[in-house]
Amino acid sequence: MLVLMGPSFGAADADFQRLSKLTGMVAYDLRARIKAGMWGLLKALAKDVEAERLGGALLAEGFPVVVVPREVTSDPQRPIVALRALSIEGANLTLQLREREMTVPVAALCAIVRGEAQVGSRRSPTGSGPAYSSSSTFRAVVPDAGDMQVFRESMSPNSFEAFAAADLHFHSVTWVARIDARSFDFKALGIGAASPAGALDTIADRLALLAKVRVDRSARASSIASFTQQAAKGTPSPSMPPSMPMSQRAKEVAGDDRFDPYSRVIGEAERRWAAYQASLQVARA
Repeated sequence: MLVLMGPSFGAADADFQRLSKLTGMVAYDLRARIKAGMWGLLKALAKDVEAERLGGALLAEGFPVVVVPREVTSDPQRPIVALRALSIEGANLTLQLREREMTVPVAALCAIVRGEAQVGSRRSPTGSGPAYSSSSTFRAVVPDAGDMQVFRESMSPNSFEAFAAADLHFHSVTWVARIDARSFDFKALGIGAASPAGALDTIADRLALLAKVRVDRSARASSIASFTQQAAKGTPSPSMPPSMPMSQRAKEVAGDDRFDPYSRVIGEAERRWAAYQASLQVARA
């Protein structure tokens, strides 16, 4: 289990002193792991009970902490779906996936993770994706192999490329909608930045302001990124769950072993922190 400290941590000397007393960790180590304005990995514990106990104790002392299972980094139930375009209509977002559209409330968005994805095909795609379901409901949608990591299909087996990406995470579903700056339709939103990366930053900030969520830009600086990179080196590419059809399981869904796990952890951390904040509001009501 991963015990994570949130971006609102003050990072003052007094904060680190209190944290050191509660965790038994030296201040030097804490300062290396945790920085203001970004999620940081406080501890990775093998036992769930220990992690929950530590997280609960820190929450009781007012620290912005969540506990996230480490399996989130490679969870096959958290596929990445290529987002071709989107439109903003009042309080709703219309997401255009590969061959379908769905409308979701802006309030469904819980986090945006902005970074650089590096992809290179590990094996050539086999077979063709299954037909799309007629259902377009937000919660019920199950992204098929055609949706997941569509950007990989345009690359040769031995190619490697880095590109600007922004992952949209939602409260009620665990799949991730990825905006690939190379192919996303920014003009439909009236964004005419000098570069695709600049256009991506514009739309990420616009969505964050509309949904009142954070844009995480700490994939290179956070201690979580260091952990997920090391974990990815010793973890095989996630396989599709047995409940999915064989045609889907035959497809590779892994993308960037560096950015993808980090994005999944941040998305889950924001989701859990938002749920905790909501529970406090209910308790006060």
